[in-house]
Amino acid sequence: MELSRKLTVYSDGAAGNELPALALAAALSTEPASCVRLRAPWPQRLWLPHGPVLAAARWQPPLDPEAWPDIAIGAGRMGAAALLTVGLASRGRTRTIQILDPRINPTHYDLVIAPAHDRLNKPNVIVVEGSLHAIDNAWISRERLAHAALGRLASPRTVVLVGGHRRGVKLGPQDIERLAETLQNWRNHDGGSLLLLGSRRTPNAWQKALRRALPQAEVCWFGAADGDNPYRGALAWGDRFIVTADSVNMLSESLGTGRPVYSLCAGVPAGKLGDFHRALVESGRL
Repeated sequence: MELSRKLTVYSDGAAGNELPALALAAALSTEPASCVRLRAPWPQRLWLPHGPVLAAARWQPPLDPEAWPDIAIGAGRMGAAALLTVGLASRGRTRTIQILDPRINPTHYDLVIAPAHDRLNKPNVIVVEGSLHAIDNAWISRERLAHAALGRLASPRTVVLVGGHRRGVKLGPQDIERLAETLQNWRNHDGGSLLLLGSRRTPNAWQKALRRALPQAEVCWFGAADGDNPYRGALAWGDRFIVTADSVNMLSESLGTGRPVYSLCAGVPAGKLGDFHRALVESGRL
């Protein structure tokens, strides 16, 4: 049964927060969700309580009850702060769903969806492994049509997804050299093509080193200077994936394709990220 609900997503605009929220919104309603992006000065985001951080972002909730959505979805700390205000101002008319740890008691929300490595344990918390995403067979079919040129690359298509710095995750010269050697061995054995994609968090030093080490890549993208972002097409057409260990989202989306996924990491990541990786390894998904 198709459901038409008015949804609003609140986030800081970071892809890692907003995309999982939009994926959930698409699953809950046939109507496209509206997005409210809240940005406070960076230092204040780190230490201000939820109420003052919204003031720093200069956001005021709408006063007209007709403007309230049926469901409000928040992602990350800025989204969590906005949901508190939405829930109170709408007097419960708007249902609130927070994605990721809100850093306050989850019972302030109707529902919290959090990855297992966030270690939340309340009756209204749904625990998932990794991050939410929209990838299923229908999504893959649509993106293959939208990025048909990538389908003409030789198979197997190896996709390398590169994130950035994170505590416990390093990508040094030896790691890049080992990656290049592995990819060359794969190509010597079974041919195929290579798609190398970075993100806005990928340091310039990593970009330069990877470009030098992998000149054979049929697709190399690290930003707008390299043309349109082929990320969605690479997910749809990839036959196997190598993903740097820093990004829960990129790992989750790659796993959502049903293709083999390998994590590029020197050692075991620290803290919650390490918990996530161990769970994937123990379940045989990584």
